[in-house]
Amino acid sequence: MRRAHTDKMKTSLRADKIIQKLIQEFEKNKDLLRQAGWIVSDANSFEWWDGLKTADEILISSILVQMTKWEIVKKIIERLRQIGLNKLDKLANLSEEEIEELIKGVNFYKTKAKRLKKLAIIVKEKGLENIVKNEKSLKEIEGIGDETAESLQLFVANLPVFPRSEYASRILSRILGEKISKKEAKILAESYLKDDVYKLKLFHAGIVTIGKIFCLSKPKCNSCIFKDLCAYYKHVVKS
Repeated sequence: MRRAHTDKMKTSLRADKIIQKLIQEFEKNKDLLRQAGWIVSDANSFEWWDGLKTADEILISSILVQMTKWEIVKKIIERLRQIGLNKLDKLANLSEEEIEELIKGVNFYKTKAKRLKKLAIIVKEKGLENIVKNEKSLKEIEGIGDETAESLQLFVANLPVFPRSEYASRILSRILGEKISKKEAKILAESYLKDDVYKLKLFHAGIVTIGKIFCLSKPKCNSCIFKDLCAYYKHVVKS
């Protein structure tokens, strides 16, 4: 038991140092994050989400983006904005068929139209702020799982929550040289970054960026900006 406790302490201390270094590098490489659709902004800004303007737009996009390229979703959001239908209370007044016509282009648009309609009605009845601040309420909405709910809490409600994700698990596991689950990655990030919403947003955006560009299932280690920090690169690739 003492050995296991000691190992956890060592992991935590190493993770703290790694997270600090990653935060510093993400600050220096904001243009890289932008390539992956993250715009580093004020702590409370909605524009982190690739320049989206409102909480409604972020919620709508969180439903549309599943199994669909972000570029397609962003075009639909921009079109909804142009015609004044980028508000959930406006979508609540439309039929599912009307919403289907608006979001054609995304995969499974009929299913997503149904989910958007339900989401819009719930938000209209209970209020957007009440929904996004309550993790249980978010997860009760069809199509919103753990990662999406936590992302909405961080980027819409500005709560100090780190979204559990496969990217965080994969990258921290490789960098630290030991298996880190999604839940453990969440705990480590929140433990170190605490209530700093800006750093939590920056860390999540940075982790997703590295995961999309370099740390793939088959990683592009030689071009990764974090290879000198990474146990996987040192012990598996370089050796």
